[in-house]
Amino acid sequence: MTRALLLSIKPQFARAILEGRKTIEVRRRFPYIDPGTTVVLYSSSPEKAVLGTVRLRRTIKVNPDCVWGLHGSDIGISESDLNAYLEGADESTLLEVDCPDSWEQPVPLNSLRTVLGIEPSQSFRYLATEQVEQAKQLSAPDV
Repeated sequence: MTRALLLSIKPQFARAILEGRKTIEVRRRFPYIDPGTTVVLYSSSPEKAVLGTVRLRRTIKVNPDCVWGLHGSDIGISESDLNAYLEGADESTLLEVDCPDSWEQPVPLNSLRTVLGIEPSQSFRYLATEQVEQAKQLSAPDV
């Protein structure tokens, strides 16, 4: 079974990724994910909806002290915010993404729960590719 990833992310970062302005998502700890994996972007509170997908180009483990120097222009946050987020971290993982696909309409949390039985986690969860297709169908205007 092919897996996809449902990634919970703050609304401003989800939109920046889908607009192509942010190509790297920084996480303190994150498992290795295969390149080419579909990443479903769940925009967290207050939006609480899936906005679209991207493709994972690669997962990069980086010393937290090196993130800004290597990828500062690709992560979509200020250096001070990055430092505050990574403070005390002994590792960091960069999710490099491409191929943004904004869905026609956001799929609200209530639809994820009631129609698909999906509960977004605080960070991420795995999905079957069939669940991604079902979620995308919910974003069509006639649903």
